[in-house]
Parts: sequence; C-alpha cells; structure tokens
Amino acid sequence: MLKIGDKFLFEENLLNRQTCLMFFKENNSVSWSVDIGFKNGNFGDEILAPAICINPIDTDKNSIEDLVGERFRVATVEECDDREDTFYIYEFEPMVSYELEVLEIKDSRAHIRCNGILIVDGYSTPYLQESFEIDAWIPVIESVNDWEKVENI
Repeated sequence: MLKIGDKFLFEENLLNRQTCLMFFKENNSVSWSVDIGFKNGNFGDEILAPAICINPIDTDKNSIEDLVGERFRVATVEECDDREDTFYIYEFEPMVSYELEVLEIKDSRAHIRCNGILIVDGYSTPYLQESFEIDAWIPVIESVNDWEKVENI
C-alpha cells in the first residue's frame, strides 16, 4: 500500500512485471533494487497510477534471505537524481529523500517499507512536495525463471 500525504492511498499492481525486488549476483558483485507500480487511484481531481523505481543498491549480503533488516537511505534530491531513483506521479521525478528497508522475506516475496518525500510537480516553484509511505509485499526476482513462479502465486 502506498500512502501519499494524509489522504491518498494506492494498492500495489501485481498483475505485471513492474513490481518486484530484484537481487543480482554478477562478477563478484551483489546488488538489489525495488520497483513498484500501483493501481489507478484518486489523487485530488486526477486518476493516476504512481510508480517508484529505486535502482541497484550494492550490498555485501550473499543471499536474498540475508537482506532482511537491510536499510538504504538517500538524504538529498541531488543524490537521488545522481542515482536516477524516481517516483512517478505526473511524470518521473527524483525524490527529495527516502529510506527503504527490507522487513521480511517469505515464500518468494519481500516485505518492504519505504518512506520519504517525493516531488509531485517538478515544474512548480518551489517544487510541490509530499510525504509518502509504502508498506508492501512484492515478488522477489533472482533470475528470469522466477517470473514463472510469481505468476502462479
């Protein structure tokens, strides 16, 4: 579930391959990333489908199970922009700040929590910002074959 501000709620969209926690092991390097697409919902006078994209995060963890308790934080909009982490409302914008945590891994799903400040409108001066909170169970993908397991859950 995504909560924007005090009144806008959106459910995760698990019907496509947009939503997952990916765990990568390549060339002695390990990283993970999170993408979540949300179902259409009301946002003021608009109906839209938000999405968040948090690009690969390097880790020293050797398995997906070891990610439980892992936290990652971005403290500035510049850092978020450099990493190309984005939140989609009307278009893709960097976030002002966020903290992401993996709470639990169970049955090929990850329970994640993410909260921070997003830019709703990057064209306004100053930027129109809003707080957000995500608490969701999302599929874990370690290889292309994992999509078949997820589609049958």
